Amino acid sequence: MKKTFLVLLIIAIAMIGIVSANGNDEVIKPSVAQTGNIYVNSNPSGASAVLDNGYDQLTTPGTFTAVITGWHNVQVSKPGYQIYSTSIQVIPGQTSNVYATLVPVTQPGSISVSSNPLSASLYVDTIYQGLTNQIVGNLAVGPHTVTLIKSGYQDYSQTATVYNAQTTYLSITLIPLSNPTTGDLDVTSSPSGASVYVNGAYKGETSSSGPLYVTGLSPGTYTVVLKKSGYQDYTTTANIVAGTTAQVSAALQATSIPPSTASAEIISQPSGANVYVNNAYKGVTPLSLEDIPIDATKTYTVELRLEGYKSYTTSGSLSPGQNVVINAALTPLPPPTTTKSSLSMVPIVAALSVMGLLSMILIKKR
Repeated sequence: MKKTFLVLLIIAIAMIGIVSANGNDEVIKPSVAQTGNIYVNSNPSGASAVLDNGYDQLTTPGTFTAVITGWHNVQVSKPGYQIYSTSIQVIPGQTSNVYATLVPVTQPGSISVSSNPLSASLYVDTIYQGLTNQIVGNLAVGPHTVTLIKSGYQDYSQTATVYNAQTTYLSITLIPLSNPTTGDLDVTSSPSGASVYVNGAYKGETSSSGPLYVTGLSPGTYTVVLKKSGYQDYTTTANIVAGTTAQVSAALQATSIPPSTASAEIISQPSGANVYVNNAYKGVTPLSLEDIPIDATKTYTVELRLEGYKSYTTSGSLSPGQNVVINAALTPLPPPTTTKSSLSMVPIVAALSVMGLLSMILIKKR
């Protein structure tokens, strides 16, 4: 009997050891990867792909690596083509694919958007274009979706048609929310140009011209994260209450490691201008550039080109950690003029011909 008891006791101890070992394995087991990749290709290739409005950038085809899980924005642009924009979900340990077929812009036009009240976020074909009032240029002929977003007001969306070498004018009155069941969030940062994530989903980028509006949020508590190269990630929570607007104002702290790069936020009036840095194409305004390598001996030249407007150029040096904001008001080119001398020759030639005929008639009569 004692032998049987001892055997059972030994078996029990062994089983406890096994269970404990398994429990320890669970504790020290590495957590599932919280990042994934985004592969981007385009037709034609050699386009500029921008992740989350400037948080990272590559030339197609290429892959954004170690991207945090959740929803992200990818914009693909190339001179002479319409900007392509899409939202893509990143799944832990997997690669999501973006294939952009770019549409040539052979006959560009523009859309002028004014709103009441002012300073609403303007999106054309899901691409952020700044705050109203605003002119969006370099658009392909055809229909485009125009969306306005402002805290406390209903989101507005309509289709507007762009015509060759013409400007389509929209004047929009936003409607205040009545008995809302959702709340809004306004996000600002110092410095501006930070990528904003709400519960892991990319929502846009802070701007020096006004807050980033995030509307239509269900009541509850949300995690808000701001990321900017050269600065520590800023994390906070926002309590959303129906019918109210929560405010997040982030004072970003520079990283303890001395920065070796700079950043730039480039805006133009009108938007849609092609941006070149030292003759290298970087994208289309409004544009944020991160992780610009710094060379103290180098001069950086930024040029903005938009059909129908004079090129805008500015130059200067960059310092590590510097955030440069360029807001360029583009000057329209004068309309083409006809040469008066070439037009005036027509009646002159006709008059001389008549005079010649009259002279021949008079000579014959003599």
